[in-house]
Amino acid sequence: MKTPPSKDAFAKLLMDRIRQTGEKGNIVYELKEFCLRGEGNKFAVFLTNAYTEYCAAEENRGKVLKLWVRNWFGASKEMPEDFEDVKSDLLPVVRSRSHFVEVADWPYEILGEHFGIGIVYDLPESMRSIPQASFDAWGVTFYEALEAAMENLLSLEAKFISTEGAYLSATGDNYDASRLLLKDAIRHFQVKGDPIAMIPNRENLIVSGSEDVEGLAGMVNLAKKALKEPRPISGIALRLDGDEWKSWLPPPSHPSYTAFQQLRLKALEQDYAKQTKLLDKVNMKNGEDVLVASFDWVRSPNRRVFSCATWTEAKDSLLPKTEVVMFLRIAGKPVMAEWEKVVNAAGDLMETVDIYPPRFRVRSFPSEDQLAAMGNMLK
Repeated sequence: MKTPPSKDAFAKLLMDRIRQTGEKGNIVYELKEFCLRGEGNKFAVFLTNAYTEYCAAEENRGKVLKLWVRNWFGASKEMPEDFEDVKSDLLPVVRSRSHFVEVADWPYEILGEHFGIGIVYDLPESMRSIPQASFDAWGVTFYEALEAAMENLLSLEAKFISTEGAYLSATGDNYDASRLLLKDAIRHFQVKGDPIAMIPNRENLIVSGSEDVEGLAGMVNLAKKALKEPRPISGIALRLDGDEWKSWLPPPSHPSYTAFQQLRLKALEQDYAKQTKLLDKVNMKNGEDVLVASFDWVRSPNRRVFSCATWTEAKDSLLPKTEVVMFLRIAGKPVMAEWEKVVNAAGDLMETVDIYPPRFRVRSFPSEDQLAAMGNMLK
């Protein structure tokens, strides 16, 4: 097994290949963002996926480099000035919602709370996200462009196979996750109960039924494997409720409940970890002493797994939204309570912050009466 290079070494290697291929403009490597920016910051190629694919390839790393060199030159191309010239090359993409938060000026529509729908310019060598400035220049709205992108997606061939009791996309064109949006097609699948879907990475859409025990177990197995592959999206499952995808978990009594819950918590943990880094930077820049509380897990005596946040006394904090909250007092034993009971008893102390994943600003600590009203799961 080949030893993978450091991130810095990989970035330098890719920059050298881009220059050798003919790039005459300046290339700037931004360590903190882990990206390469073109002349005058006109475009950027983020390197996380490139680095992951390069390290995983081992014997085909030259092919990966060649692909990302092509991506660079695709990103550097000027966007067509006329909407009619780009309309037939637009396609929708589904990503985790936190991904859109990270990428500046990429308009999106929220899907199932934890996902988003964006639009890309599909080029032979790359897919290019479309900023709001391009829609403005074309004189079209995001939703008008999305309508065109959906028509193009419908025209693409799609291939599904049946494996492990579930349906698995097998088109391999980088738009398998996008086919989550083809709800009429998904309704035609022979599933037991409501359609349940997961998009663990760009090349995988997995569909089963809410009443199919075997199929849901197979879905979890397929998702776990796919999440280890390049370009992961999320381990959160969705249920098709009428014409709307909604975040979903099986009931706690279901044999696959713990497996689905753990995949969901891992996805949220990653989203909150990314957000924490961004918020810490903002707080440091603004000189604010605010604790950005972590998104943690706890396991109950009956082996159920819960998300948990810690509310610390005498500390201005930003709490993630979790299933339970741990209260740490300067004097006195800790208290743990369910989220709904915390909101009912001390919601007046929780200021909603308009960010994703959701957080709540808490500047003071609940009174003893409020803590008593919540109950204590630790007793």
